[in-house]
Amino acid sequence: MPNQKENAEALISPIERQFRDAIRSQNRLVNFLAILGVPTGLAIWLGAIDADKVGAVWFWITIIVLFALQVTLYSVSNKHAETVPVLHLANAELQATQDRLNDYIADNEALSDWLITANQLGAYWATYQALIATTCPDDDQKIGDSCRIALTPMMEAADVLFGFEFADSWSVAVYRFNETTKRLEPVWWNRSDDHPSSGTPREWRSGDGHVGSAFMQNRVLFTNDIVHDETAILLKPSASNSKEYDDEVYRSFISAPIMLDLEPTPQQFGVLVLTSNQSGRFNEQNKSIVGHASQVLAHLFDWRSRLQPSPK
Repeated sequence: MPNQKENAEALISPIERQFRDAIRSQNRLVNFLAILGVPTGLAIWLGAIDADKVGAVWFWITIIVLFALQVTLYSVSNKHAETVPVLHLANAELQATQDRLNDYIADNEALSDWLITANQLGAYWATYQALIATTCPDDDQKIGDSCRIALTPMMEAADVLFGFEFADSWSVAVYRFNETTKRLEPVWWNRSDDHPSSGTPREWRSGDGHVGSAFMQNRVLFTNDIVHDETAILLKPSASNSKEYDDEVYRSFISAPIMLDLEPTPQQFGVLVLTSNQSGRFNEQNKSIVGHASQVLAHLFDWRSRLQPSPK
């Protein structure tokens, strides 16, 4: 186990270490000259005059006093030789501790903001879900508007929830599975202003691309860099359904099936998908947010398919 001194030494930089070594060398030289220089001068002085004039008593008294002074000088010099380096080391320790503390505070503030935002969004969705029947989204336009109302708060908080920044070119879309065409068709979508895609998003077959794969596997799929992740090769769209800008625009990808886990078999309605042109936007933590959103949409589609009132 490393001791405290070893831990402190590990904190200093190479430049700091060179400075410490230089101070030590300088102090050794001073000590050497102090210990040898004064007695040598005394010897020269005694050799230059008649020893009988000095006297044996005064000679030995002088030797003893000088020896005591040299011992004291050596002790004090060694004791304080590390004063400057130790102060620099203390500053390095303090700075390293301060940096770790700042990182800890920043991480906790980010986590706190994330939890507060996620809880607020969860409360919003609980209220939204309770009002689905009241809003009566009984046609495709109203379904699209309901998706917008459900997902807009999530996208407005995407900087906190997903780390989106100004440079992100992002998109969000809700797909509903059409039993007749066997395709996932877009119901509602939104994009950043600089997104190269325009008009209605493309449709997907089950198993095709990230969207179709999430529907076929019936689980949330996220990819941090679909371009460079070798395991994501199977999630890329088929050649007939790909666009020239796909690799540039769709780097981070998360697709969540819109489904209710009912017995004996789950009831699938479609897929919710978010994308960004920046890598590393989705992870195990914020995947739960998208999964929650897809569950909210599942209740919307469930109401539309089973519980909508008879037309008047």
